[in-house]
Amino acid sequence: MSQELILNWLNQLSESVKNRDIDSHMALVSRNVQVYGLPNQDDPVDYNGWLQRRRSEFSRNILDKLSYAKLKIKTITLRRVGFDVQETMQATDGKLITIEKNILLEQEDDQQWRVVEETIYNWKTG
Repeated sequence: MSQELILNWLNQLSESVKNRDIDSHMALVSRNVQVYGLPNQDDPVDYNGWLQRRRSEFSRNILDKLSYAKLKIKTITLRRVGFDVQETMQATDGKLITIEKNILLEQEDDQQWRVVEETIYNWKTG
């Protein structure tokens, strides 16, 4: 069940980018999210930072798609699932960014699974 849940969440995130649907995208992100390890950024990114970044990428037609590989589940509890994954961000100009990260999903009070934390371990452009 956990792998299915994760794959479904990743697919919804990818589809929201493909469709440039900011509301569907942000519905998968907790208001309490924290993203650690972004290059050239000391402070973690919060919900508003994520929203601003995606709005900009969508409105400027920069981000084409997200894809995922190398899923490895790390932790499972009743309301949380943690996993490592390789995310590939493809820009509309064809440039790729490959990110190795840990994602923590939490089932919030409305029963929706949302990302509450991401930690980036490796970031490669190419």
